[in-house]
Amino acid sequence: MVIISELTQEQLTDCLKPFLKKQGFKKRQTTWRKTTVDLIYVLNIQGSQWNEEDYYINVAIYIKALGEEVNPPEYRCHIRNRIENELYVCSSICEGVSNWFEKYGDIEELRILWRNSELPLMVTVDAQNYLNESN
Repeated sequence: MVIISELTQEQLTDCLKPFLKKQGFKKRQTTWRKTTVDLIYVLNIQGSQWNEEDYYINVAIYIKALGEEVNPPEYRCHIRNRIENELYVCSSICEGVSNWFEKYGDIEELRILWRNSELPLMVTVDAQNYLNESN
């Protein structure tokens, strides 16, 4: 069993690649994207500015009705979060990513989560307004 803190960023990328490809994601540099009718799923591996051995797994949702981006970077997405990676093994990371996109990867589910105040903390005002108007 390999613990993520022992994985390099390159090893993590190699771990995620087959899983994300099977899920329909396409990779460009350190970012994977998957487009659906209403949304674009984004996963990005971000290196730490303080320690080159540290990195973050950022996950995000871009709501297509709120913009025209085809390949949005994670930081311009409407709903964003970070997968915690302190003690995860590679299979757990894949499971965490899968669970996150399953929970937030449907526009109707996003509306329900908005009504129940269950969205992640990083949600743009545009997304909040859009999901509120959709009620």
